[in-house]
Amino acid sequence: MKQLDKIVALLTEINNKLLPVGHHLLPKGNQDREWKVDELMTRMAVVSKLGISERTYNRWVKAGILVPIQLGNKHYYREQDLQEAIRRSINKGLI
Repeated sequence: MKQLDKIVALLTEINNKLLPVGHHLLPKGNQDREWKVDELMTRMAVVSKLGISERTYNRWVKAGILVPIQLGNKHYYREQDLQEAIRRSINKGLI
């Protein structure tokens, strides 16, 4: 449990650094919210959920269609971020 607390503290610190850029892990004003790791989807979960290939996934990340939360070399997503990416793509006529 102690290690999980360290991870939560690290993620909160990362979140605070990302807030000025506009990308954040936690909603603004909710910094004390309990972190739920199961809310994040891995890259492979996103590939499966969207029904795309890994190559398409990589192209979409490079093009900025999908914007992952990067921790090291791992990509994670929140469900609401995926929904927003899909809405943006539909509005631009990409999907």
